[in-house]
Order: sequence, then structure tokens, then C-alpha cells
Amino acid sequence: MRTILILCFLVLAASPSAAYGDEPIEALKKGVREGLQILQGPKFSDQELKEAQQQKLRLILEQLFDFHEFSRRVLAANWKKFSPTQRVIFVEVFTEFLGKFYMGKLQEKYKDERLIYESQEFKSPTRALVHIKVVWKGQKVPVDLLMVKRSDLWKVYDIQFMGISAVRNYRAQFKSLLSKETPDQVIARMREKIRKIESKKKPVEYPTAPKG
Repeated sequence: MRTILILCFLVLAASPSAAYGDEPIEALKKGVREGLQILQGPKFSDQELKEAQQQKLRLILEQLFDFHEFSRRVLAANWKKFSPTQRVIFVEVFTEFLGKFYMGKLQEKYKDERLIYESQEFKSPTRALVHIKVVWKGQKVPVDLLMVKRSDLWKVYDIQFMGISAVRNYRAQFKSLLSKETPDQVIARMREKIRKIESKKKPVEYPTAPKG
């Protein structure tokens, strides 16, 4: 699940903000070349510039992925346990965690995988299902992207493949956590995960030998 999610985030990270009025499949296609140029850019080969590359990818991802809708569906019935303020904080922290985790993995895992756009289905004027295939290790992996239209802009809110849904996968995890912890404790747990991700990026500083 994790590997395919990483590759699917490539789809989104490789797609700058969609133009108003576009159909969902066109929204995904737009700007793929620009996103791939970020991933493949030789200037980002230097490890010190990986953070700058990740920031560019995250900004693009946040333009096309509806993290509020994703978070609300992930929490499902547990959404009611969160106060309005806690909901805002949860979405912000969850978004930061997903961005830092998956963008970092994307930088490590991306190996010039190709994307094939298959078709789209309109479930309603504001809901659509886009079928794509990710060419991974010589195989074409079918992936479905669920999209919603907000202010004339199509955004993804779930990724599915082989019957596995990103929303359902995270929903099961948070359901288990929230059966034992409060919303504030869950938010604190995610913040700690973010801290650990960030600490891994920092170079180890060794004490210098005293002079004289």
C-alpha cells in the first residue's frame, strides 16, 4: 500500500494547480512535465537541495489534493469528537505529516515511473472517478483517483488500488487510536511523528576538539 501511495502522490506532485473549468482527467494531466522536471532536475541531485525540492513538490501537492475532505473522511464518525478548533488543527498537522512523509519517500523511490491516463467517470456534477495506471517495475498497476469539485477546481480526496483505499486505510488506524486516546493526544502523536521525520534530516553535529 505504501509504495503505491508514494507513486500516486507522484501523480499529484507532478500536477500543478488545475485551471478553472477543466475536466478532472485534464486537471490531472496539466503540468505533469513541470512536476517531473522538479523530480528529475539535476540541480536537486545535491542532498543539501533536497529540502528545497520537497518544498516545491509539497506546494504543488497541496494545490490539487483536498486534505480537508481527506481528513474528514479518514476520521468518519470520529470527526464529531473533535471541536471546530481541533478539526482545523488536525487537518493542518495531518497535512504536514503526509507532505513530509510522502514527499521524502517520493524523492527516494521515484525511478522514472510512467503514468497512463485511462478514463473518467462523473458520479455527479461535483464528484468524479479518474482511472489511471502506474507503470511500476514493468507492470501496469490500475489506480483510481476520487475527485471533488470545489470552486470550479477539481481536487483529489482519495486514492484506491486493488480494492485498497487510502481513506479506509488511515481510517482504521485513527479509529484504533481514538478508541484509546483523546483528539488532543492523537494530534500530539502526529506532531511527534513530524518531529522525528525532521530530526532524521538534520546532520549529526560532533563536538569539536578543544583548542590549545
